[in-house]
Amino acid sequence: MITFAPIWAIVLRHIHVWKRDLNLMLATFYWPLLDILIWGFLGSWIAQMQTSQLYNYETAALLGVLLWQVVGRGCNIMITTLTEEVYNNNVVNLFSMPLQITQWMCGITIFYGMMMCASIIFCMSVMFMLYDLSIPYTIGTYLIFVPPLFISCLWMSFTCLSVIVTMGKRGVELGLVIGWVLMPFSGAYYPVEVLPAWGQTVSAFLPMSYVFQGMRGYVMHQQNPTSYLIKGYALSIVYAACAILLFVYFFNRSKQKGLARLSD
Repeated sequence: MITFAPIWAIVLRHIHVWKRDLNLMLATFYWPLLDILIWGFLGSWIAQMQTSQLYNYETAALLGVLLWQVVGRGCNIMITTLTEEVYNNNVVNLFSMPLQITQWMCGITIFYGMMMCASIIFCMSVMFMLYDLSIPYTIGTYLIFVPPLFISCLWMSFTCLSVIVTMGKRGVELGLVIGWVLMPFSGAYYPVEVLPAWGQTVSAFLPMSYVFQGMRGYVMHQQNPTSYLIKGYALSIVYAACAILLFVYFFNRSKQKGLARLSD
């Protein structure tokens, strides 16, 4: 006969772990909330639009997905370069070598660029096989808007890495959340005008929102994206410089306290 007490003990055990682990709590509540926000705002925008206003939306939507990979997925790639060392208890070994933090930062940036190139080539190949897109137009448009998003990925990534070098394993999920929490306000899939007033205020401070606005206007309404690109570049460069300096500061402070604690 199966007794209920041991079963309930297992349930309680995991409830106590869940309550103490920020990573598990964020995974439970944050990712469903993100889906609700993204697809809810996208549905609201499409419901407000007339068919004539959605000219060339297929291309704009696919470019939005593709361009966001540079930011969101790229941020995950750069975070993984550090979390891999943290979970394998290799942080101390890595930085006990004659390796400067700036060299490591350059290395993971190059790695990120290589991984994104491979990913984007694969994604574009699938897009061209499945959808009726103009190959020269799609590639040309992508190349126009991807550079400021590459820079945006750097400031987001180094901001997330600052959290991890401060908190260690406990900050991994929080770092990933920071990398994606800005997506609903970036307008990757819909204009920021569908956001509530406070959401539009947040978007005004995000370089990604200007890039995606410029891309959508360029693809769907043949508008000149120069002003949007200038704003996107300016904010991205300023944020990236600040994020890199902060990461170096937090890394050096964490190194003084002992890098081994990051793996605890």
